Amino acid sequence: MTETRNSRDESLLTPAEWKVMKVVWQHRKRGCASRDVYTETARTEGWAPTTTKSILKRLVNKGHLGVRQVGNAYLYEPAGSAVKSLLAAADNLIENLLEGTSGLVISHMLERTRLTDDDLARLRDLIDRRSADIPIDETDTNKA
Repeated sequence: MTETRNSRDESLLTPAEWKVMKVVWQHRKRGCASRDVYTETARTEGWAPTTTKSILKRLVNKGHLGVRQVGNAYLYEPAGSAVKSLLAAADNLIENLLEGTSGLVISHMLERTRLTDDDLARLRDLIDRRSADIPIDETDTNKA
């Protein structure tokens, strides 16, 4: 039986889409010309321009990118922040894959990640609030 992905999964980024989005996020201040994306993905991934063009089109269709034409160039702009996309991917991971192992995964991520003093203070606050059964407002965790 073939498994179908639900509409929420369709909006999530594939590994190839993440790579293209990283390039666009790096150029977000001025918009990212398609030529810049082609050049970068050819350099880092060895992709042909047609491959990158297909991924850009998919990202526009999914609503992750906006596009406008300026002269002969197409400029792409992210519809949301990198942090918002990362949080959506993390939510998907938690909802669909962890099944009771989230503590282990969080511990693993903490061991592999360099954190600032502010990050650590925020984590301590969240742990203290969770331990005391104080509700955590989602805006507290999505301030990035």
